[in-house]
This record gives sequence, C-alpha cells and structure tokens, in this order.
Amino acid sequence: MIVADLTFTRASLSDKYVIQAIANKTIDRSYRDFLDNFTVDNYLNSKHLEVFLESNINNTWILHKNTTALGFSICIDNVIDFMMIDVDYHHQGYGTILLHHCEELLFEHYKVIALESFEENISASNFYLANNWKKTEKYRDPKQNAIKIIFRKQLYSTNEQRRRNTLVRS
Repeated sequence: MIVADLTFTRASLSDKYVIQAIANKTIDRSYRDFLDNFTVDNYLNSKHLEVFLESNINNTWILHKNTTALGFSICIDNVIDFMMIDVDYHHQGYGTILLHHCEELLFEHYKVIALESFEENISASNFYLANNWKKTEKYRDPKQNAIKIIFRKQLYSTNEQRRRNTLVRS
C-alpha cells in the first residue's frame, strides 16, 4: 500500500451520498455475519442511518486514495461514534490508518477516548484489541437487540509510556 496516495478530508454536505453508499453497502454485506437479516434490513430501510450521517457531516472525516473514498469516520467529543471502511477495501490496512487518524484527532483534546462495537462482531473486536484498545464495558442496545462492547484507549505521556513498556518487558 502506498500511503502517499492517501488523504483525509473533512466531509461536507456534498459528500453525504458517498458516505451513505459506503455505509449501506458495508452494512448490507458485513453486518449479516453477526446480526440477523431482519435487523439489518430494518435498519437499512429506515431513514435512521441517512439522518444520522447527514446530521453528523461536520464531524465526519473521509479517507481517500487518489479520488476514491475508501471509508469514513464520525468523531463526536471523545468518541469514535462511527467508523467504516468500504467492504471492497477491507483487510488492506485502511481501517488501521483511519483508526489512527481518529486517535490523533481525539488525543489532541482528550486523554481517554472511546468507541463501541457489537459483541458478535468478532472481527471488529479483534481489530480494536490489536490496536491497543481495551474492552471496558458491555450493555444491551434495545434498538438493535444486541450486546455492544465499549472500548477505551488512554493517552499516556512519553514517561508513562516508557514505564508501561518497561513493566511489560519485565
């Protein structure tokens, strides 16, 4: 992967159809692995996703390779509220690049950041754990009749990080 071809842009209202297309396609093709078809279809057929994406367009960053939108994230306060790589570009390292971009943005203002994922989305959980996120809580989301996991990550000063690395090696 050539990182030089990758750029991040803050989304504008003119980008809403691009991010909606990525979200719809990826949810349709990926979420059925851990949510039932009825739940996925109801979510996609409702206007909830469209309204959510449009109402958070000012908090949205898009990852591009040249002129192709590969994915996007929505960061609200200290939370990565929504993050998605187009399903056609999964397992190519773009998710890690997007996640690190979000972390950098949020750690400029917060010492602890958070995100959540479906408990049954083992692939996402493993991805976050591999990127040094910690599972901190779980709860039942009644809207989606699913258990969700809250992950957190803490910003450490250089000295704190050195000390933690020393403790891990000991």
